[in-house]
Amino acid sequence: MPYNVTTLPNGVRVLTVAMPGRDSAAVAVWVRTGARHESKRVSGISHFLEHMLFKGTKNRTTRQIKEEVEGVGGILNAFTGEEMTCYFSKLLREHYPKALDVLSDMVLNATIPPDEFTREKPVILEEIKMYRDRPSHQVHDLMGELLWPDQPLGRSIAGTPGSVSGLTRSDLAAYMKKEYQNANLLVAVSGNVSHAEVVERVRSIYRRSGTRKSTAFVPADSSQPRLRTNFFEKKTEQTYFVLGFHALARMHPDRYKLGLLHIILGANMSSRLFEEIREKRGLAYEIKSHVSAYHETGAFTVSAGVETAKTAKAASVILKELSKVTKHRVKSGELRRAKDYFMSQVYLGVEDTLDHLLWAGERLLCGNELPDKENILQKIEEVTEDEIREVARSIFRTNGLNMVLVGPVNEKIQREIRKGLVIE
Repeated sequence: MPYNVTTLPNGVRVLTVAMPGRDSAAVAVWVRTGARHESKRVSGISHFLEHMLFKGTKNRTTRQIKEEVEGVGGILNAFTGEEMTCYFSKLLREHYPKALDVLSDMVLNATIPPDEFTREKPVILEEIKMYRDRPSHQVHDLMGELLWPDQPLGRSIAGTPGSVSGLTRSDLAAYMKKEYQNANLLVAVSGNVSHAEVVERVRSIYRRSGTRKSTAFVPADSSQPRLRTNFFEKKTEQTYFVLGFHALARMHPDRYKLGLLHIILGANMSSRLFEEIREKRGLAYEIKSHVSAYHETGAFTVSAGVETAKTAKAASVILKELSKVTKHRVKSGELRRAKDYFMSQVYLGVEDTLDHLLWAGERLLCGNELPDKENILQKIEEVTEDEIREVARSIFRTNGLNMVLVGPVNEKIQREIRKGLVIE
């Protein structure tokens, strides 16, 4: 395995992914905090703080942060998730110490300048409006609310206009002090690099003491006794909808079986849903399935954008396809293609320094486990047709079904849709 992990005495973990022969390197600093760690009042604070870390430190202005990495041809970016925040860079290998220094400076020494805070708040509010103006994005936010109502996991990562408007600079500073602690940090580098050298560089940068335990989040309540729907009427050219089910946790023993089921149903152009919905019936331009996995729960969703008058038909056909896979074993050839696709995506993904680093870092940060290609291959090869059916049966149930729709659907169309929301 190409991985080495060292935990410093102060609690900061260091991961290197050895990739000899690469001209590029990737650097990431992970923080084990995200939207799930937020109260309703400060919803969106992790995402807001991510923005603010680019706005200046004790040692660099916002312009210097960008220029020091981009000035040597690198990329610099970040993302916030439900359970993590990540700051990352990809650049030529000889410049990785520069990216490590810049990213670490951001995480350790951000000053959250008052004038920058004031300017950035309306930018984030506009970002929220942008997402709400995009039905294909809004429908997924609404699905989260339906799957996990009144829970942090069901809220938008960006927050709401009300919660973001109410945030103060002091809120961000307090949240950063609480969450950006050593026990929550993972510093990672991939490429043709020396683990010992990276550890020493990290040790010299992360000198602050303190090994306080990371903050826990409230476990999700994924119980659902009956069908749930949310039909959000909006004037759009298409109607966008998502069908969603509670699924498996990130490290669930059956996660690879679910991954194969996802490929069979809607991961690519040879999937069942693409073939049936788009190729045979012409009901949608885009049709796909998606798997989301978190610490103790997850979701399986199918999304599509269709002509409003065809919404009921499209949803009905999708549910029939889901029903089929609960009743009948998939064919051996279909499962073989899914296995080959799965492993090809794994092997292709680890060829890129950044993709490999993000994959390994997330697994270590959130699952305390590093990926092992050979072990994954073995587990994939062991999956049988009957096991695919059993996983489908455990997830695709009428009383576990959720549907969110955004579009100009009148009451007649809504009634027609509801009649077909059954997995037989």
